Amino acid sequence: MRGDTHGGSNPGRAPRSDPTGRFYRTALNSLLQRINTYLVRWAKRKYKRLRTFRKVRKWWVELTTRQPRLFAHWTWMTDSKYSL
Repeated sequence: MRGDTHGGSNPGRAPRSDPTGRFYRTALNSLLQRINTYLVRWAKRKYKRLRTFRKVRKWWVELTTRQPRLFAHWTWMTDSKYSL
């Protein structure tokens, strides 16, 4: 069937969402973690004091505890403290 969007014509590929259109949160974790990596990289370039891993890690933990809903994708994260 041509209108089949959930992999019926290609059974070797598993869908990222169920037939009702809801996404599996765990399937998105790698993408959301990549966004966090880019945010940390940006902060390290913008602020010289955050160049070392220990300092940027401390900043990250403080940021995620102080403002847990700062970025929309943090509500989708299943890992604790949106780890680096």
